[in-house]
Amino acid sequence: MLNTGCLNWASAHARFEPAYGLVSSAELEETLLQAVDEALLVPGEIVRTAIFERIERSYQLRRQEIPETLETFHKALQVILGAPAKIIERLIAKNFYDRLGLDFTGHNDWTIVEYFDHIKTASGGKLYLDLIKSHSNMTIAGPEAGVVKSH
Repeated sequence: MLNTGCLNWASAHARFEPAYGLVSSAELEETLLQAVDEALLVPGEIVRTAIFERIERSYQLRRQEIPETLETFHKALQVILGAPAKIIERLIAKNFYDRLGLDFTGHNDWTIVEYFDHIKTASGGKLYLDLIKSHSNMTIAGPEAGVVKSH
């Protein structure tokens, strides 16, 4: 597992409770992979397959390992796609937030790692996903705001 200090799904909490119910770490990782799959389908199935094959060949990173090595995945997308990687990363993040029942706000200067780190941590180190238990609908504000808004 990549130990970047940004994300390590397996060592975070064993279970999360997003708006739609209790989810294990494995289910959270699968939700992330589904968000990746959906975003990479935008340019088409052939392109998605080619991207996964190139990432596996050039970075020794298989699809299933993406949640554990998100920083490597981010760098691979940048090299393979160039500037459009930012658009794909934002789409992946939006898909992931949507699947977790969270409101999404795009940030021009964030990478995929920062979006997922934002989900994972908040001011004071509190996990946003822990907070969802007591909020039926939530907007995650950026770190500049330092707040989580309940609806």
